[in-house]
Amino acid sequence: MPPLWYDFRVITQPLFLGTFSLYSIILSGTAALGLFLSWWMAEDKRTFILDAGLGIILTSLLGARVGFVLRNLAYFLEQPGQMPQFWLGGLSWPGALIGAGLAVVGIHLIWKEPLGELSDQYLPLLGVMAFGTWLVSWGTGIGYGPEVDTWYGILVHDLYGLSLKRWPLPILGALLSGGWTAGVILFPIKRQRDPGFRALTGTAGLLAINGVISFFKVDPVPVLWGLRWESWFSLISLAIIMIYLFMVRTDEKDEGSNP
Repeated sequence: MPPLWYDFRVITQPLFLGTFSLYSIILSGTAALGLFLSWWMAEDKRTFILDAGLGIILTSLLGARVGFVLRNLAYFLEQPGQMPQFWLGGLSWPGALIGAGLAVVGIHLIWKEPLGELSDQYLPLLGVMAFGTWLVSWGTGIGYGPEVDTWYGILVHDLYGLSLKRWPLPILGALLSGGWTAGVILFPIKRQRDPGFRALTGTAGLLAINGVISFFKVDPVPVLWGLRWESWFSLISLAIIMIYLFMVRTDEKDEGSNP
């Protein structure tokens, strides 16, 4: 028997066109929309942006599955045949983010594209995928919040097979992620910033949103020192980005005071 947190209900969802589950449709649709926005907002090299974006999506999918398998390695060592079967459910968003980041760095090293500009270019893809991930968590009954008996509660079919009204964490996460990403992309920056600033700011916001909301989740998952793995990942990654941005800001001040 798989552990409770390994959600096999993904493949038992109603199928559309006889083949696709809602889970796969949402992830595929948001990936396509995010890649389209990155392509549409590109000023040049649109074909390259599209081709590289497909590679980033595939690498993030691989990273998502590898991250989930490593986090639950004890189970998968007993069931090695299930390791590549991502359609059974079991994708790690931290793994997806790491995979996407490695793909961007790889593209930068191989094709000599500026890393900062490349990162900024794919911020729409990251934001839309974050939006879709929250919707998927609602549809598959994972990452849910405490029970609530008020008007703002949403019906969630949880891992125990119960349909209960719970805090609207997935909707909140989706709206905040989409709104934050759109704001970072569209909001005019008065001061000239180095390429990559928008990508770092956007990613920091998405990590903060995930980190805060993760403290309110009550679904059963493996924990480390009392916190969910995703909570640790969000906090550590956010701290690294904030330290980097602080150091960059300090350097800019020093350059301004010493022309």
